[in-house]
Amino acid sequence: MKNITNLIYSLLVIFSLVGCTNLQEEILNEKDGSKAIADSKNAPMIVAPAYAYLRDLQSRSGVWLVLESVTDEVVFPTRGTDWNNANYRTLFTHEYDDKNTYIKNTWNSFMIGITKCNTALLYLSKFEQTDEVKNFINETRFIRALCMYHLMDCFGKFPMREYTEIDFSKKPQLLERAEAITRIERELTEIIPLLKLKGEVPYGRVTRAAAQLLLAKLYLNYQVYTGTAPTFADGQTKWKEVIEVCDDVIKSGKYVLADDYWKLYLAFNETYSDQTETILPIIYNMTAGLSGIDWLNITLHYNQTFGAFKGMWNGCCTTPDFLSTWDTTDPRYQDNRLRSQTGLNLGILVGQQYNMKGEKLKTRTGVDLMYTPEFSVQNSTEAQGARVVKYGPDPASTYGNKSENDFQYYRLTDIYLMRAEAKLRNNDAKGALDDINAVRQKRGVALYKQDELTLEKIYNERGYEFYWDGPSRRNDMVRFNHYCAARYEKPVSEPYKILLPIPLSALEANSDLKQNKGYE
Repeated sequence: MKNITNLIYSLLVIFSLVGCTNLQEEILNEKDGSKAIADSKNAPMIVAPAYAYLRDLQSRSGVWLVLESVTDEVVFPTRGTDWNNANYRTLFTHEYDDKNTYIKNTWNSFMIGITKCNTALLYLSKFEQTDEVKNFINETRFIRALCMYHLMDCFGKFPMREYTEIDFSKKPQLLERAEAITRIERELTEIIPLLKLKGEVPYGRVTRAAAQLLLAKLYLNYQVYTGTAPTFADGQTKWKEVIEVCDDVIKSGKYVLADDYWKLYLAFNETYSDQTETILPIIYNMTAGLSGIDWLNITLHYNQTFGAFKGMWNGCCTTPDFLSTWDTTDPRYQDNRLRSQTGLNLGILVGQQYNMKGEKLKTRTGVDLMYTPEFSVQNSTEAQGARVVKYGPDPASTYGNKSENDFQYYRLTDIYLMRAEAKLRNNDAKGALDDINAVRQKRGVALYKQDELTLEKIYNERGYEFYWDGPSRRNDMVRFNHYCAARYEKPVSEPYKILLPIPLSALEANSDLKQNKGYE
């Protein structure tokens, strides 16, 4: 399953070598870059950097950190002299400004993603247009659309060049939100019929369903983005459009809801993911040098070590607000299948912590290590804050710390829950109930009755499914009007905080780019 991973890694090495040919012209002339881009057989090499970019969406110093830390799912509290960084705290309290380092990293990440895609598209356009080349072009256009979508969603506007615009002495056009929505929608609707279905390209490649899922998200959030009723010119509601797009994915028969939620998140999860519901995985493979983020290190206490997993950092936790939404008997809340090998449960870690022998763990000051839901964002103790282990480690790993888990960026469950929400908003309560209960039945939790289902329950269900998975929670909190509300250790936010500030460095680089309202 990870052949594509090894291919991408190898091609990245080759790509970097090709890019350095001018340094030793007489020696490396046989590998001249112009020859590489003249042969359509090199298309995988050209598209590899765009695919490799997807890993940056999981960055602990940018995208993942920011999009999770501005919600109720993740906080990096200061713990004495540890984690004493205002850039972490202000993300959680919504006191961020245009100088926040991690917001800058997030903006830069999406812009770099567009640039890598444009570079690939420019070279791919010069090849003989074989079916393989056309497929790579469409897949690259999706990755670019994904970056544009996140820029539009998070920042409202962004500079944009088409891949054909190679005169960099001219400033790029600026896409405001309305223009960006039109641009993204056009891109997606053009490539969806052209992209391959699951099984027609290797695991890890972009498929039609990934683009459909992104289009459904665009429509689902249409009213948030435009401030107007979610309808087309012909009166067709955007909710119906969400339903139709999700219908097509489900009816394709290419994906099925997983029977075992945690198998999606264990190490070496690629086979189970591919056999069930994963629509867009981001691949990690330690033997190929593609390691994930330090899932355990960023959250576990210094003394929660096992096997080769050492050097824990005692950092981020989740919040009482998020915990209060749970029925703690839900299998997604905790799972003990790795406890005998690691001392840890998967999911939410609360209360006394133990080692593999079942012995109580202590803090550095010698008291029992008991995680409490409560914390102080300004000054927590070592044990304050419930921890999360979403991606289960390989206990036998010799690499330590890094993740051997493919990241679940898009899953079929999202399709079901988006369709449920769209149906309920479109007055189809019975259809919404069927969709959310299809998910809950697979997860082994009680089904809802017709008179029990509300939009808030759909919002909570999305939290149970996608916590710590990246961009979903921020998006959901905005759409369900929770983002600006007061919550634990965070005061009420002004509505302008829904958009992140344009980084100061971006403003200084482009005088045409103006700061978002409220941050001036």
